[in-house]
Amino acid sequence: MDIHPNKAKTISERKALLSLLEREIAKAIISQKYRENKTSSVKRNSKITIERALSESLQHKIDSNISPLYKRNLKRIYNSFKDFMGKSMQEEFIHLNAGDIQNFLNSFVSSNTYYMDKRRDLGVLVSKANSLFDMSVDVIKKTDRRKPKSVLHQIYDEKQIHIILNYLKNNNVNLYLCCLISYGCFLRPHKEIRKLKGKHFKNDFNEIHLSGDENKSGRVRVTPIPNYVREAIYDKASKLLPNQNLFTGTSDYFNEDYFSKAWNRCARKMKEIGILNDKQTIYSFRHTAAVNVYKKTKDLHILQQLLGHSDMIVTLKYLRGLGVHNTEELRHVMPEL
Repeated sequence: MDIHPNKAKTISERKALLSLLEREIAKAIISQKYRENKTSSVKRNSKITIERALSESLQHKIDSNISPLYKRNLKRIYNSFKDFMGKSMQEEFIHLNAGDIQNFLNSFVSSNTYYMDKRRDLGVLVSKANSLFDMSVDVIKKTDRRKPKSVLHQIYDEKQIHIILNYLKNNNVNLYLCCLISYGCFLRPHKEIRKLKGKHFKNDFNEIHLSGDENKSGRVRVTPIPNYVREAIYDKASKLLPNQNLFTGTSDYFNEDYFSKAWNRCARKMKEIGILNDKQTIYSFRHTAAVNVYKKTKDLHILQQLLGHSDMIVTLKYLRGLGVHNTEELRHVMPEL
């Protein structure tokens, strides 16, 4: 059914779509239409080659609503696996074995994270092929797992963040605004901030409203705009038409690598003059804000809402990864006897 509540642009529209979906599901259950399998007309015993299974799986993912970077990664893993397998790609998909998968993955062992990323991407294609052709080729789980090392975006201290923002303000205004919004509004730089348009600023530029398909959580999101962010963006944002982008002033966006490249250029110079550390990144602004809010409120639910996390577990991992729950912070809550 073409009903997508999480892509609604307002909460009232989302509720209406949820009600519609509920009614349609009820009707389907009563009429037993839910028993129909429309995912594939291919018989289970048909001979489906590895190449066909994975290529159709790839095409299905490309046609879906996933990020361009994710699509590119899936294309790369498919082409790499196809080159590795050679003529074996014409064998039946049901005969795909874990040994071949493991030998392929062993060429990506430069780091555990790199290895697991490739394992995950190939697993996505295999899993989708199983769904499309009603099969159960369970080979990825039989390959080795490697514990990836988490990337720690080191936070800024109170004095340093002002120095960094002042440097960016004087050298790259767009990057400055991106980092300021990331810190003040908890938005992610590359998808959420980069695509901000006039229509997203509401209530006299005191709030940013994002629909379900405009942020990572997939839900309607409303985030307050602090006064210092409002003052910085007001001159530009107040002149925008609803469909004009905050950074380009047109209906188009900068490309997805725009802020990454701008940050890398500025970061090199900031490291040279000694105001930026190696582990501090463009994401460190959002992480710094998260730590500051937690220390101020000690309220995980508020922080989860501000960060836009769909699950509290993600927020807990987020803080634990930043070292918030250390021995000294926990000492005052230890039980007394």
